[in-house]
Amino acid sequence: MSLTFIVILSILVALILLFLGSPVFVCLGLAGVTGIFLNDILLGGVGVSVLQTTVFGSVSKTTLVAAPLFILMGEIIFRSGIGADLYTGISRLLHRLPGGLAIATVAASTIFGAMCGVSIAAVATIGVIALPEMLKRGYDPKLAAGSVCAPGALAMLVPPSLLFILYGEVSGTSVAKLFTAGFFPGLLLALLMCAYILVHETISTSKNKIKKDVEPLTINEITRLIFGLWSPLLLIGAVLLSIYVGIATPTESAAIGVFGAYLIAFFKYRNMDWHTFTGTLQQAARITSTILIVLVGASVFTQFLNLLRVPDACAGYVISLDISPWVTMLMIQVMLLFLGMFIDGASMVLITTPILLPTMLALHWDPIWFGVLMITNINIAVITPPVGLNLYTLASITQEVDMETILKGTLPYVVVEFIGLLILIFFPQISMWLPGIMQ
Repeated sequence: MSLTFIVILSILVALILLFLGSPVFVCLGLAGVTGIFLNDILLGGVGVSVLQTTVFGSVSKTTLVAAPLFILMGEIIFRSGIGADLYTGISRLLHRLPGGLAIATVAASTIFGAMCGVSIAAVATIGVIALPEMLKRGYDPKLAAGSVCAPGALAMLVPPSLLFILYGEVSGTSVAKLFTAGFFPGLLLALLMCAYILVHETISTSKNKIKKDVEPLTINEITRLIFGLWSPLLLIGAVLLSIYVGIATPTESAAIGVFGAYLIAFFKYRNMDWHTFTGTLQQAARITSTILIVLVGASVFTQFLNLLRVPDACAGYVISLDISPWVTMLMIQVMLLFLGMFIDGASMVLITTPILLPTMLALHWDPIWFGVLMITNINIAVITPPVGLNLYTLASITQEVDMETILKGTLPYVVVEFIGLLILIFFPQISMWLPGIMQ
């Protein structure tokens, strides 16, 4: 029995289990164990003997401590009321612009993502406030739905990002540098979304003459609104600047973020009672457990692939094709985009990174740059069916727009984000400049 047959059989096991609706960690774990067992029995391998070490080692690394801390920080922010204040303040400041409420939704989602790092939390928190307000003021329901769904995905790209932590762990890349690399790409995508809204609404209002403005603000009101944003901006600054200037590791900055988020919830919003406090801990534990068990399954599957040298074989095959590295990059991105339609972001990072890592190194691509491109791709995936989590999250929190409207409204943002992805591919300096000057 050849190595090729064992690989094909194991992949078929994973696909069949996935088709039957099994959890991702079960699909990956059983497929990996099947492959390792067959390799040991038929070809004299020793993979089973090191399987226990592989499983323990995959979840006992210190860099992973940042993940539950950032998840906990996101839960605190989600329950504190910061999101409502954030959107209200920004929407009042931007109300004079064409599409000001939609642009405010993009800005609020981006800033909220920089505090929590979870896309569906950003959609749920900002969407429940922004969507009814936009519809009340006469915005196109499709534009309103899209401006909630798409920017929420930026939480995965704008630091601190949970997916960057997982990618850094699997690829052996500095998580701190990944965080810095994601800053300008996240800002770029947010600006592209705002530009689309501005153009769309400029054309729309000139045709329909729908009034979407509210009363002009006085200087005192503007000053009050700006100072009202101090808590989220201070929290973001404490977390990100501590990493950027090199005075804290991502794990230490996550601990700072948790402490700061609890202080804001306790003393500014005064809504962190015992029930809410324990609820944040319980939910953070559930999410962390879900991610870590997927990591265990992925590590078993990766161990199987490495034993049979599948990643090296894939890299050798790509090199032998003798095609332009740019063509190879575009092919990989299309493949990731397709996979992202069926697999959640964390699973895709854990599955594809070990396979693609030898190829990117053979083609002399920087792993930090490639990581930014992968997470940007996942941004697109979470707003495309059938697995687009942001789509279902918005549909679950509102009865004012149906799924068809959400899909139609999100489609232009898929195009906008794909344009952003192409810009990041052909101009890697956008991602790499900040890590290059990082202390």
